[in-house]
Amino acid sequence: MHQQIRTQPTQSPPDLQAFLTVLEEAGINIEAAGGSDIEQGGEFAFAVAHGVEADALRALKHAGYSPRIVDVSYCALTNEPGQLLGCITGVMTENKQTGRVIKDISVGVPDADGRIQVQVYSE
Repeated sequence: MHQQIRTQPTQSPPDLQAFLTVLEEAGINIEAAGGSDIEQGGEFAFAVAHGVEADALRALKHAGYSPRIVDVSYCALTNEPGQLLGCITGVMTENKQTGRVIKDISVGVPDADGRIQVQVYSE
């Protein structure tokens, strides 16, 4: 299972630039990112390399943020028509068994094989 870190980049006032500066200064590389209404009460969602999640959480908590880790569905897509559709179809099939629905997706940097990383968060 893949994981994602989610939080409101809220201090007073909400400021995504200040939030990202905390991660940069801690040497945390973001591999996927997404979100909606980020500076209007929404959440910024991002992924880091496996094993680095605790470092990111520690840096953010130290700076006054309240991050949490959630499990997400993961797909590695080639740059061809229908790839995202296939990913979402698979997630929806899984979600039907649990009653969950897709809240948002995050798109990341290509993996070592050049495939586009996509994370799908469902609630």
